[in-house]
Amino acid sequence: MTICEALKTAPTLQVPAMLSKLGVSINLRPRQRLALGRDAEHIYIVKDGVLMLESLPQPTARQILDIYYPGDVVRGHLVPNISGVNLMAANQGEVVRIGLSRLEQPLHNDAAARDWLDCAFANQYPRRLLHLATIGTLTGEERVVSMLIEFAYRLGEGGYEGARSFDIPLSRTDMADYLSLNADTLSRIMSRLRQNGVLGLAGRGRAYAPKFEALRAMSPLAETIQALHGTAV
Repeated sequence: MTICEALKTAPTLQVPAMLSKLGVSINLRPRQRLALGRDAEHIYIVKDGVLMLESLPQPTARQILDIYYPGDVVRGHLVPNISGVNLMAANQGEVVRIGLSRLEQPLHNDAAARDWLDCAFANQYPRRLLHLATIGTLTGEERVVSMLIEFAYRLGEGGYEGARSFDIPLSRTDMADYLSLNADTLSRIMSRLRQNGVLGLAGRGRAYAPKFEALRAMSPLAETIQALHGTAV
């Protein structure tokens, strides 16, 4: 098994101890922003919570370009040079910030940590392509369902008779901006899913799918989502 395969199938995406020791841990509160730019001399490794890459190219236009889960790595140099780009915590979390100058020699000496970092970047790329396919080819309802399935795999656990409960770390506005939907349209879709019995809410930021297979059946990308996200938990 390669390092990349091991990363995908690990029970948790634990950050190598060597990398944690090199950096500074930052506890994040919801909506807290982190310094990010193409000239940034550091990376962020997500240990807990969910981060969002936000773009504000115009005062009246906002887009969530990407989201990052535990085990993901953010480097400013790899972020497009778009006006108003911010890195923001969607909820409470923790990141490790590591200066690039501190990485070079340790990564040269530690092949396992170097492979972990390379594969963390590599595993994020196909997810970005999947997101483009989601917003470019699916209906509004299919986009929302696909996002919920992703959360269910990344941030959920199985329950009785095929049920699955999971966190929804993004606000309705954030989800709408990530899926290129109007916020009112997103709310109507969520209400319709609840009325149809495929989605329930279990408190603020928490949801459940009584019959998870029924929810999966509503997205033509369910199998791809499972392949990219289901094995990472």
